Amino acid sequence: MTASRALTPHAWMADGIALLACFCIVESASVCLRKSEWLLSTAARWIVLAAATGAGIAISCVIQQEFWPATLSRHPAWLLPAVLAAFIVLLRAPEEINAEVRRRAGLALAQAQVLHQAERRILEARLAALQGQIEPHFLYNTLANTRALIRQDAGAAETMLNHLIAYLRAAMPDLRENTTSLGQELQRAQAFLDILKIRLGERLNFHISAAPEACACMIPPLAVMTLVENAIKHGIEPRVRGGSLRIDANCNAGWLTVSVADDGVGFQSETGGGIGLLNLQERLHVLFGPAAELRLEALDPCGVKASFVLPVTKGESVQ
Repeated sequence: MTASRALTPHAWMADGIALLACFCIVESASVCLRKSEWLLSTAARWIVLAAATGAGIAISCVIQQEFWPATLSRHPAWLLPAVLAAFIVLLRAPEEINAEVRRRAGLALAQAQVLHQAERRILEARLAALQGQIEPHFLYNTLANTRALIRQDAGAAETMLNHLIAYLRAAMPDLRENTTSLGQELQRAQAFLDILKIRLGERLNFHISAAPEACACMIPPLAVMTLVENAIKHGIEPRVRGGSLRIDANCNAGWLTVSVADDGVGFQSETGGGIGLLNLQERLHVLFGPAAELRLEALDPCGVKASFVLPVTKGESVQ
């Protein structure tokens, strides 16, 4: 009885060593699979894991035979492989499934990031092309008017040149950037309208009003200028006695609203060919997606109010 009790623990030792050996083999295969970069097929990974499990069970059976006490009868031949298989399935299968889910999610995320970067590059290229189409035609008219004024009124010519320099200083630094501050854009608009005021005289009056928090918001370069040029060209200039123009900007509940209103001839010729407004609409869509909105509304008794609404973005370029 004493000898039997002394030998019995060795049977448990044989089973324990066999179980540990099987676990180590399967775990090693699992770690190698997680770190491998060449075995990406899910089926291949499960085949390798199944092969490692089979090899671990076979080796464990050999180990059990080596350590099993000679004085004790053996387990049924099917018992140890069944226990080892159940042990591996219950212990490793959930973890392997979770690892496979995480691996697939990581691959999907990486692919999505690559796709996002490609789409972003395409959008930036489109934006650069669209911004390249914006040509302030008034520049040529301003230079021509300045040349004429030099002979007629040197003082007015000098004032026009000063306004033109102010406009170029405000326009050139970030004309090719994705975004600029509304304050910088309003400086461009101010210089632009000062130039036109010399050319149109009493036929043009304008007022600019913007809250300080609105001036810090980021917008596409020349967004306000597009609305101003459109209002002047198609609203005020065609009217014999000219008209007035008003720029307003404010922030409310996370949204920036910028409007340009005139009392010109109205919708009968206000939008012209629509190229400038379509260009602006496309740039807003590229930078802000469906969150941006361009609006046009008729004013009573005459004139048009053009405005755009954007989510507030301050101190940084739109990503």
